Amino acid sequence: MAKITPISLVAGMSGKIGQNSDTYFVTNRQTGQVHTAKISSAPLPDPTPAQIEARNKFTQRTQNTSQWLATNGPTSDHPKGTEIYQKALAAYKAQHKIGSFFGYIASRIAEDGTVTIGASR
Repeated sequence: MAKITPISLVAGMSGKIGQNSDTYFVTNRQTGQVHTAKISSAPLPDPTPAQIEARNKFTQRTQNTSQWLATNGPTSDHPKGTEIYQKALAAYKAQHKIGSFFGYIASRIAEDGTVTIGASR
């Protein structure tokens, strides 16, 4: 197979060509090889009952987390947030497993909206 050296415009591309494009370019910066992929837009099958249940649980958990953060987060009255918010923030900063405070609270919130800090889940 012949070796092709792409023009510098293509060699530096990475990602989608345009907003409505289904062609992706990836450039290996070490070797200079350019790979392309075409994403097919086949219709997805209907979700299973287990997927619907998981989606509903995720929606409920994110709503509870957003509500908890809005209630306990910093306000004009409490610029650093409530005491439980400050404890949760300190516990989040002490760990390195979860990358966002929202994700940390979502992993610690129960169905009734209470947040457990310090105990492993």
